[in-house]
Amino acid sequence: MTKSLFWPLFALLIILTGAAKATTLENNPPSFQGANRPFTLLSPVDPAPSAPIYTLSGGVTTLKRFVGKVVLLNLWATWCPACVFELPTLGKLQANMGGDTFTVVALAIDEGGAKAVSAYLKTIGLDNLPIYLDPTGRLLAALKVGNAQPLSVLIDHQSRVMGYMKGAADWSSAQARALIDYYIRRISP
Repeated sequence: MTKSLFWPLFALLIILTGAAKATTLENNPPSFQGANRPFTLLSPVDPAPSAPIYTLSGGVTTLKRFVGKVVLLNLWATWCPACVFELPTLGKLQANMGGDTFTVVALAIDEGGAKAVSAYLKTIGLDNLPIYLDPTGRLLAALKVGNAQPLSVLIDHQSRVMGYMKGAADWSSAQARALIDYYIRRISP
């Protein structure tokens, strides 16, 4: 190869390497450790599933309803012992950070539906979380990240699944807030 071809090709290689690095750094939040497992990043990221979810009052919606917000989707069940620990921390997270740019979506996968879930929430005194139902597990299956309860999935404002955590975590901790803040800061005004 002649010198006249070498330098332009070398410069092109540097530019392409820089573009590749920029792409891989796109999803590089601070680390967050749950009770048993860390928050796991996905690469490549996929769009959030459009499977239906149900409101406690019987309405139907999808995760597309939340486009523009960062969403922490938490799949839980009334029969899950770890969920009893985690749900109140999600309530604190929603109380402290919920609003125009972020929300927690607590998705109960109980087959008993709204009646069982409402009674359970009343028993544990939790009333500040947006609660939805997926009694058939369609959304859980569509996520393709495995099955665990609780399971928390972080969806960015463009409705892309960025990562997940299997098992319980303290979502009211400073580390959890730093993770959520990382994705909120990416929303352009």
